[in-house]
Amino acid sequence: MTKSRLAATGLLALAFALGALAGGAATMLADRQSHRAHSWRGGREEFVQRLEEELNLTPTQSAQITDIVRRHEPAMDSILAPVRPQFTAERLAVRGEIKALLSADQARRYDIMIARRDSLHAREAGKDAR
Repeated sequence: MTKSRLAATGLLALAFALGALAGGAATMLADRQSHRAHSWRGGREEFVQRLEEELNLTPTQSAQITDIVRRHEPAMDSILAPVRPQFTAERLAVRGEIKALLSADQARRYDIMIARRDSLHAREAGKDAR
């Protein structure tokens, strides 16, 4: 292989690697923002903060909404508790079926994406436990 061909191959590999890193970072940011936008359990503080930003709440309204969410959270958790294992099983089945359709490289990247999403979810659930 000539030096110029080797250099071109190296540059192509570098461009691919940088593209993968940039894509992964963009996906992680989009996942985080999307998850926050659609999650009640993303944390009381985050939920109220989102309402503050989008509805321009007064401090009094913000405090009252925080109290409402706190008071209702135990009831909501008790309603969800019996179906949570069933939901988890179904989510794992969906993930398995999706992964079966992917190439080896896609499956590896899918596993990384799912691990990142699960990690974010676990971290947010930990915030709620405080």
